[in-house]
Amino acid sequence: MADFSELPAADQEAIGKTLLTLLKAFDDRDAEALRGVYSADADWVNAFGTVKRGRDEIVDYLRGLFGDANFNRGELAGPPQTSFRVLTPETVLVSAHLQVKGQGLVGGETLDRDNFSLRALQRQGDGSWLIVSEMFSDANTETTYAH
Repeated sequence: MADFSELPAADQEAIGKTLLTLLKAFDDRDAEALRGVYSADADWVNAFGTVKRGRDEIVDYLRGLFGDANFNRGELAGPPQTSFRVLTPETVLVSAHLQVKGQGLVGGETLDRDNFSLRALQRQGDGSWLIVSEMFSDANTETTYAH
């Protein structure tokens, strides 16, 4: 099975619910809503190399991030572009690209970012799907390899 549309409708709906909750929680800056998105043992790495392990640590970090004025200056330029890859009937990778305009930097400048993320979602015993691993990467202009 390699196509998202081949998953049972209940799984597709549960994955959609998790991803919409994630997007809404970020939009509303509601860290508590993310408790229903991450598994208890999830791992999380942001574009700046910050690593968090477990739902509680991730939610605590995001609560602080959501309270940061620089982070809150950024606005989505549009909805994320998302693709799905079914690894097994119980595990799905979700790749997303979004653009953030006007995020603040320490010192007062702003940053427009292209953000890429990769999320592994896994079906739970109750039929829900939670993020078990998430990694963010920002596009940048520095070159370390050219061919």
